Amino acid sequence: MIIKVDALDTLFFRDGKPFTMGLETWADGVFPPYPSVVYGALRSAYFANQIKDLSKANQEDDPTAGLVIKGLFLKIEHDLCLPLPLDCVEDKDKKRNDNRVFPLALKENTMISSVPTSYILKDNGDNEVENVREGYLNDLDFKRYLDATIEEFYYIKLSDYVYAEEKVGIAKDRYSNTAEKGKLYRVALRRLKNVSIIVDFEGLDLPETGFIKLGGEGKAATYKSIDNLPDFSSKLQGNRFKLYISTPAILKKGWLPSWIDTDTLEGTYQGLKLKLLSAAVGKYTSIGGFDVERGRPKPMKRAVPAGSVYYFELLEGDLEKVKDLMHCRSISEYNAEQGFGISFVGRV
Repeated sequence: MIIKVDALDTLFFRDGKPFTMGLETWADGVFPPYPSVVYGALRSAYFANQIKDLSKANQEDDPTAGLVIKGLFLKIEHDLCLPLPLDCVEDKDKKRNDNRVFPLALKENTMISSVPTSYILKDNGDNEVENVREGYLNDLDFKRYLDATIEEFYYIKLSDYVYAEEKVGIAKDRYSNTAEKGKLYRVALRRLKNVSIIVDFEGLDLPETGFIKLGGEGKAATYKSIDNLPDFSSKLQGNRFKLYISTPAILKKGWLPSWIDTDTLEGTYQGLKLKLLSAAVGKYTSIGGFDVERGRPKPMKRAVPAGSVYYFELLEGDLEKVKDLMHCRSISEYNAEQGFGISFVGRV
């Protein structure tokens, strides 16, 4: 089932930083929400429609246990959009102020540095370049990126459609119903303009339309079922490919999948022998949350951010099997069913 979720008010999704009332006064927000937030919202929507099953939550016969998120996207205006790949950059001097980016080229690593890969990603010229924060590609340009058919793309600035709104609050004493001293705080809410969240999932039966609660304060949103998503599959050539991560991926070795040897950068993934050639990986994202059942924060994990790209060489195996195992699949080593680490395979 694929649904489009539209907010009815501002939304608030916490980042991974700790926030203890009375100690911190500012709670940062993020957008889009982490996959775990959407996963929990879908489960809550099911139980809201099936109250009789609520006692089964987190039990062996939990009817939501088979829920798997297969894709998370944003719809901005009329376009389905994905995070800008981190191997796409813009000129640092901003001579061209037109939201234009270009992919870096795979070059042999001749530098003396701590970079362990035999190849690096580098600009073909001598230009100084930098990554774009909160950039997105529409589905047409993203398909071109995976196909490696054009040399530049126009990105969408998320900040043009998602606005920060501060909210000031104060804790109240539950007995006297008066304000508690030292408990003043601010939170960073997000107001969406022509932005929807698209969720592709299976293993859960929901009505075709309805309401759903999202994020902090249980803000209301509507959802409705929509048609199929675009086909992002590309025709691979040679023995090299790139793996783009559309949602944060939680890996046991930090930025490196556990099946890759740290020294040789080679490994076997479900019968495919691969060598990591290079990677464009951003600063880690901290994934946490709150365990409602136990009444305490969940253990914090570091995740490879959305938009990260890995370049591989296929040493043994078939390219078509690469697509079967990795394209539109999760490579996250934790909470894969929640939608972490959803990847797409592209040409090099």
